[in-house]
Amino acid sequence: MHIGKLYWFMQRYSAIYFLAFIVYLEYLFLSNELTYTFLSTNIYFKIFLSIFIVLTNIHGFIGLWTVGTDYLTTRTLGFLSDRLGGVANSVRRLYEILFITMGCLITVLYFLIIWF
Repeated sequence: MHIGKLYWFMQRYSAIYFLAFIVYLEYLFLSNELTYTFLSTNIYFKIFLSIFIVLTNIHGFIGLWTVGTDYLTTRTLGFLSDRLGGVANSVRRLYEILFITMGCLITVLYFLIIWF
C-alpha cells in the first residue's frame, strides 16, 4: 500500500471514529451521565478519549501536511517572491517541524490531564 493511500484511509477512518465518539458524548450529555465522577473513574471512557486524541493528531497531521506540500512549494511561494521561492523547502520543513512539535506537546498535555 502506498503512503498516500494509507493517509487517505487514515483521514477517512479517523473521521468516522470522531463521529461515533461525538454521538456517544451527546448520548452521555443528554442522559445526564456525563459527570466528573464518570469522567475521572471510567477507564473505558479514558481509553476512548485517548484514542480520540491520538486520531485527532493523526488527522490534523495529514491535513496540515497536505496543505504544506500543496501550497508551500517553490512554485507557489515563488509566485509571491523570488526569495520566498528559493527557500520554499526550508519554509515547508520548518512548518512541518512546528506542527509536529505542537501536536506532540498537546498530546502529552492531554494524556497528563486524562490519566493523572
